[in-house]
Amino acid sequence: MTKRCFIAINLPQSAKDQLAELLKQLKKINSAQEIRYVKAKNIHLTLHFLGNLKEQQIGQVQEILKHQAKKHQAKKLVTDKIDAFPDLKRPRVIFLGSEKIGEESLASLQNNLGQDLEKIGIEIDHRPWHAHLTLARIVGPCQFKTQNLNLPKLEIPINSVELMESQLSPYGAEYKILTSFTLKESRS
Repeated sequence: MTKRCFIAINLPQSAKDQLAELLKQLKKINSAQEIRYVKAKNIHLTLHFLGNLKEQQIGQVQEILKHQAKKHQAKKLVTDKIDAFPDLKRPRVIFLGSEKIGEESLASLQNNLGQDLEKIGIEIDHRPWHAHLTLARIVGPCQFKTQNLNLPKLEIPINSVELMESQLSPYGAEYKILTSFTLKESRS
């Protein structure tokens, strides 16, 4: 039996509460049916999507996470912009992102995990990685407005990294933490 897995950083409830308020604002000014908003409880920072893993592979990934968590310090991610992939003129994914703080050290964690995952035969996405929190997906041609938003500057503490399972249902994806590893304490 396999599980559909990914590696992510979960957010504290306080950040999810702030994101729920932001989603309410976005829904008021962007109500097109082509926009599929993410539930605030499901918002997380994805480091790697792993696909369907067997139990043995899950054990190997857990060992990698345990090892990397000991090497990387806890940090903060400061979000300060709404943007889109590929861009706001042709949005497919709307996200809350970061210009700077915290992203470099997160990129190091993401890169190190990727190298270790490849060593055990798990394929990873080699596109450039950007720390982002997906807020919505666009499923058809649509303009997405961001003016007049009260955009919170979130300072999200990142203290752990999780191996997650994604369970798909007709009502959307549900996420379950399989394992969580605490990052090394910050020296600051």
